[in-house]
Amino acid sequence: MRRLLMLLVLFVPMLVAAQQFGASVGAGLVASQLDGDHYAGYHKLGFSFGADVNRLLVADRLGARLGLRYVRKGSHQEATEDTPFYKSELHYAEMPLTAFYRWRKFDFEAGLAFGYLIKAKEDTDGYGLREPNIDFNRYELSAIAGVRYQLAGPLWAHACLNYSALPVRRHHVAQDGHKILGQHNNAVIIGVNVVLK
Repeated sequence: MRRLLMLLVLFVPMLVAAQQFGASVGAGLVASQLDGDHYAGYHKLGFSFGADVNRLLVADRLGARLGLRYVRKGSHQEATEDTPFYKSELHYAEMPLTAFYRWRKFDFEAGLAFGYLIKAKEDTDGYGLREPNIDFNRYELSAIAGVRYQLAGPLWAHACLNYSALPVRRHHVAQDGHKILGQHNNAVIIGVNVVLK
């Protein structure tokens, strides 16, 4: 976590110094699930924070954005008569690269995020988080689609979908003998950004 904060502190001032770039810092809430873990619903709550730089490339409409952020993903299921307790905590450093189209007060964006798994913990019985039984992949490639809206002045709201393009954990065999084609992070991020220039 300290390394990520140090990178953010170095990342933003260097790029803000270039006149042709804009920059912002932001934070948000993350609702996520782990597709392929036999549970459904965005029951795992986490948070995200980071910074990005952008540049308008075509007629002040079409641009590109590069960011660096921390995102906490995972899955959570309370025990019921039909399902056991389950919880996973996945801590990622992500570098999203997106293209955006600016229309009035909206930025519509889509792209990819390259993620590095900082730490992974798992609880399969309700007795506490520990090392996962099956390791998660160290690297993640996610597809991103989202929108930003200018609330007032430098303050923007954002919402995006973040879905693993490749499995984040290897294939395994379920109890019924059918192969499960890996697990994928599925997250919704909602937050705010403050434009620095």
